[in-house]
Amino acid sequence: MAPAPVGEAARKDRPATTPIAFTGPVIADPAYLRAYYGKRVVWTKCHDDAGYDCGTVVVPVDYQHPEGARTHIALRRLPASGPAPRIGSLFINPGGPGGSGIEFVGEASSFFGDAVRQRYDIVGFDPRGMGESDPVSCLTDADLDAMYAADPTPDTAAERAAARRAPAERNRRCLARGGALAARMGSEFVARDLDVLRSAVGDERLNYYGVSYGTMIGALYASFYTSRVGLMVLDSAVLPDALPEQAPSQQDVDAAARGWADDFDKVFDEFFTECGSSVECPLGRDRATASRALVRFLDGLDRRPLETGYDSLPRLTEGWAQTAIDEGLRNHDTWPELVDALDAAVNDGDGGPLAWFAMESTDRNEDGTYAATTFGRSHLLVTCSDWPRSPWASVVPSRDVLANHPLWARVQPPSHDLCDGWKGVQRATLLLDAEVDTPVLVIGNDGDRTTPIEDTRALAGEIVRSRFVTVSADGHGAYGRDNDCADAVVDGYLAHLQAPENDYVCGKNT
Repeated sequence: MAPAPVGEAARKDRPATTPIAFTGPVIADPAYLRAYYGKRVVWTKCHDDAGYDCGTVVVPVDYQHPEGARTHIALRRLPASGPAPRIGSLFINPGGPGGSGIEFVGEASSFFGDAVRQRYDIVGFDPRGMGESDPVSCLTDADLDAMYAADPTPDTAAERAAARRAPAERNRRCLARGGALAARMGSEFVARDLDVLRSAVGDERLNYYGVSYGTMIGALYASFYTSRVGLMVLDSAVLPDALPEQAPSQQDVDAAARGWADDFDKVFDEFFTECGSSVECPLGRDRATASRALVRFLDGLDRRPLETGYDSLPRLTEGWAQTAIDEGLRNHDTWPELVDALDAAVNDGDGGPLAWFAMESTDRNEDGTYAATTFGRSHLLVTCSDWPRSPWASVVPSRDVLANHPLWARVQPPSHDLCDGWKGVQRATLLLDAEVDTPVLVIGNDGDRTTPIEDTRALAGEIVRSRFVTVSADGHGAYGRDNDCADAVVDGYLAHLQAPENDYVCGKNT
């Protein structure tokens, strides 16, 4: 039985619901974009799997100058399975930013409930410049290698100067290569693309499921096209607000750094506990010993990298090891594999397994190439466009803070602003204001470390008439994660047009 919201009596593990009806008029498609709206997508069977339909839609690179350059957005559709009456298309986005909706739709048959699958064509798309859409030529494989291999703890004046120069030089090269499209990769452009896609599939209103950074796209869409919002689920939200910030004092920086370090230490404590849950942890007999061993290991790599056996990545440097550990600690599912890789590197001097782990974590192939759609290849373009430069971006904590948290200072070290020198188009809608007639469902886990429930709750508060649901669960993403209540809430909303009561709490599965 789920705990009831504060101040209410306990009830069964399903919230009270109200039916959703669409009654208000919708805005007309913008006349100045008539060359793009109303052009129905031509679906053909996908060449790699005839169970899906594939198509492309043309959008302007710059919506202020639609007569200029154009770009193609790739779509993939899993048709509604029936026999329930079809509602329309459900556009989906997995976050990232820049994550592939085309890959996501490949998981749709198992991810979405049967009731949703029966009533919707599930449509995934690769955002502009990504994956199977016209790819933007910006960050090269060599750029990504240099970014991941960068020395996280520069010791000399020359190393520190090189670290300061690297982001601006990389961004300058990126924009020079990628041109107008690279400069217009932000989520506002993707939200506007999404409305053209809605028109292309013939839907009057947009039905949408977005998780993680996909909530940013959905929230901006709701702000731009309030009357066009159909059924929208925003799962584990990225809060779009970007208020002006004052330059922090050193005292502010140190206080924040201690908080970041404490959060890291808690994760490492859990990692070490799990490491020794069945046998003695090979990293040390206690947490302090393991932490010191990893600090010595990383410092040693700074002086003498380990051989890996991979031609394209022959040496495991401190940067690559730091990348592996940082990425690995963020993903609980990979902890056993990370322990084995660290055991080989720390205790046996074999850098191969940890290099492989780093490559897996960054979508790098053994031959040195990266996947077309990766977080590393896409996130800088989107993130640098979406978020104003912050005076916190390049702050450095005091030496005593770094000394008191030595492993954090090496695994998640303060670094120079990766968006330094970015000249792309910046997001203009920095505070969300979405007065939507129909209830948007905003849901998240109270144990989500990636997108804290406080941010998800705050986003719900900025969308008028939204319904906010908390799920008593860990992990990132509430729907499709084996919580029966959360799945029933989303399925009921999408498939049966039933909006849950606001502020409901789904309990843990028993």
